[in-house]
Amino acid sequence: MTCKAVRSVNFAFTILLAAWLATSVRAQAVHHLDEVHTPRIYDSLEDWLGRADVLRTRILVSSGLWPMPERTPLSPRLGEPVEREGYTIQSVLLETYPGFYVTGNLYRPRGGENRYPAVLSPHGHWEDGRFEDSELASVPGRAINFARRGYVFLSYSMIGYNETAERIPHRFADPRYELWGFTPMGLQLWNSMRALDFLSALPDVDSTRIGMTGASGGATQTFMLTAIDRRIKVSAPVNMISAHMQGGCVCENAPLLRLDATNIDIGAMAAPRPLLMVSTSGDWTSNTPLVEYPAVRSVYQLFDAKDRIRNVHLDYPHNYNRESREAVYAWFDRWLRGMSESESSPEMPFRAEEPSALRADLPDTAPDLDALFEAYRSRSIQQISDAVPTDWPDLYAYRDRFGAAFRHVFQATPDVNAADLEVREPEGRTRASEAVLIVTSGQRPDMEVDAAIEFAAEQRAEGRMVFTLRPYPNEFAVPDSIAHWTTYNATTAARRVDEIRRTVERIQARPDVTELDLVGLGEAGLWTLLARALVSDVRSTVIDFKVKDVDAFDADDDDAFVDHLFVPLLRRAGDFKTAAALIAPARLEIRYMEDGLLRAWIHDVYRAAGASEMLRLE
Repeated sequence: MTCKAVRSVNFAFTILLAAWLATSVRAQAVHHLDEVHTPRIYDSLEDWLGRADVLRTRILVSSGLWPMPERTPLSPRLGEPVEREGYTIQSVLLETYPGFYVTGNLYRPRGGENRYPAVLSPHGHWEDGRFEDSELASVPGRAINFARRGYVFLSYSMIGYNETAERIPHRFADPRYELWGFTPMGLQLWNSMRALDFLSALPDVDSTRIGMTGASGGATQTFMLTAIDRRIKVSAPVNMISAHMQGGCVCENAPLLRLDATNIDIGAMAAPRPLLMVSTSGDWTSNTPLVEYPAVRSVYQLFDAKDRIRNVHLDYPHNYNRESREAVYAWFDRWLRGMSESESSPEMPFRAEEPSALRADLPDTAPDLDALFEAYRSRSIQQISDAVPTDWPDLYAYRDRFGAAFRHVFQATPDVNAADLEVREPEGRTRASEAVLIVTSGQRPDMEVDAAIEFAAEQRAEGRMVFTLRPYPNEFAVPDSIAHWTTYNATTAARRVDEIRRTVERIQARPDVTELDLVGLGEAGLWTLLARALVSDVRSTVIDFKVKDVDAFDADDDDAFVDHLFVPLLRRAGDFKTAAALIAPARLEIRYMEDGLLRAWIHDVYRAAGASEMLRLE
C-alpha cells in the first residue's frame, strides 16, 4: 500500500460482508451460571492434556494471576497456642500482598510424628465463615477431627469474612476492576495460594502430603487451586461440581473464566490425583452420580486411574455435615496416611472454641477496597513497565508472559457468526493478488461511505482486492437478569476484535490472496490493532487511534477503556503495549496518537526488534 493511500481518508466499500449495514445484527447466544451443560468427552489422554493446559492458563489469566504477581514475604504472625486434648490451635495472620491480609487458624496434633500430612481448608458461604459451627456445617469440627487424626490443618477465611469484613467486602464488582483482574475470585485464589505457601513451609508439615477440602464456595476454591497447583495431592470439594450451576457468588465467577468451560472440566484437572466428589440430593449436585461423576471419571480413565476418584452421594440439604466429613476423613486417611477404609475411624465428639479465642489481630493499617485496588493496579503497571523489551530475547520473553495472557483475553468466541464474503475483483485480474481489509466503526457512516469511493478506485486500479468489514455494528444490551455476565459471555468489544481476526484468517486462506494489508478507521482502529496482534503474515497495518470524530484515545485512562473498549483483563494483559510487542517487526502506522507512555513504549518495542523504520506514529 502506498504512503499516499495509507494517509488518505478516501476509502470505499468494494467488497461487502454479511451484516455490513446497521440493519444486520450478529447472532449472540446468552450464557449464564444456571445453564445446563453436556459434559465433554475426550477421546485420548493427549486431547485432555491439551485442554487442561489451556484451562490452567485460563484460570490464572481470569484471576489476574498471569503473569504471576511477586510472592512478597508473608510475615506470618501466630497467636499463642490454645492447648486441648490431642491438638493445639493458633490464630494466623498472613500478609499475602503488602498491606493485605488473610486470617485463619492453625490446628496441630500434639505429639507423635515429626512431620505430618496437612490439610488446607476454606470455609465456604456460611454466615460465620471459618467459625461456623452448625449441624449442616461445622468448620471447627472438621479442623479438630483432622488434627486429632494426625494432620496439620489450616482453616482460613475467605475475603470479606471474619476479621477482614469491616475493610473488604466479600462481594464487589466494578468494570475498572475487571480490566485489571481485580476481583473477589482473583484475590481469594491468590490468598489460597499464599496460604498453601505458608502451610507447606511449616517445619512439621510433610509438603508431599497436602490435601484440600471445602464446601460450597470453599469447594470452588478447592477445585480451582487443585487445578493450578500441583502441591495439592488429594482433593475433596463438597457439594459444588455441577453441570447446571457453576457458582452463584462473584467470588466464584472471574471474568472470562467460563466462556467455554464448566466446573466439570475444572474439577477434572485434579486427575490423576485422588479426588472425592461429595454430593447431595438437596442442592445442584443432585445429579452427580449420573452426570458429573461419570464425566470426571472418564478423564481419570484416560490416566488409568479410575481407583483415584469416588463419589459419595448423600440425602441432605446443601451441607458439609458429619456424614460428609466422615467420607472426607476416610478418603484423606487412605491417600495421605496409607490407611484402609476399615482403619479410618468415625468423627469424635468435639467442642468448638468461642470465636473470640480464635480471632487474629488485623493491623489498623489494613487497606480498604479502594486503597487495595490502587496498590494492585500500581503493581500491575510496574510489572509491565519492568518488562519493556530492549532486544529480541527480551521481546520473546515478554511475548511468553504477557502475550499468553493477551491471547486468552481474546480467546475464540464460538457464538460469532462469520460473515459471508462477496467478492468484486479488479477487472481483468487473472492471477493471485494483493488485498486490503478495511475495518470501519460505523460511527459516521455518511463520512465513511463518501470517503470510500476514491480510495477503492485507486486500490482496484493497482490490482488489489478490497474487503470491508463493520464488525458487530450494535452494542449488545446486557440483560439485567443475567449475573456474572463477563464470566460466561464475551463483551461487544471482544467480539468485534474476534470477528476481525476471523475475517483476516478467512481472507488469508483464499488461494487468490498473496499478501494482505489491514486498515482500521475511527474507533475501529482500536479493535483492528488488537486483532492484528492475534494473527500473522499481515504485511502492513494502518489504524486510527481515536474515538468519536477527533479525540485521541487515552490509553492511560481506565474510564476510556470502560467507555470505548471494555474487555475484561485487557489492561492486566498489557493492552496495546502487548499488541505492539506481538506485531513487531511488521509495518505499523498509527494515526492520531498523542505523546505519552504508550507512544514511547511502542517506539521501544520496535527499537528492540531492530525495526524502527517499520513504525510510523502520527
